Amino acid sequence: MRCSAETTLTPDEMRRLEALPCATDFGLQAPYACDLEEHGPETRHSTLAQMQHYEPGGLVYWWLLWDDAGHQEVRLWPGCDRLVVDETCLLIKDHPGVCDQEIGWP
Repeated sequence: MRCSAETTLTPDEMRRLEALPCATDFGLQAPYACDLEEHGPETRHSTLAQMQHYEPGGLVYWWLLWDDAGHQEVRLWPGCDRLVVDETCLLIKDHPGVCDQEIGWP
């Protein structure tokens, strides 16, 4: 079962992600839902907030991470490199739980 936590970007975080060069048209959204399976408080909530595409074939991932105490950050971190069927998992690298077929390229 997927975690039910949600958060929104601050206006500064939104401007920062919108201004990134080579950013994908990822559609910055509100609210952001945690992409992880249900987890304990020792694991921060995580969702992919933006991607930057660089030729040839390079992607940079910007993650929105937050906890239940209200601490939140947007940071660079690699994505999971495991395959789900024939697509790359779009969860953060070293995420808890399993990759599933609902996580893949948008």
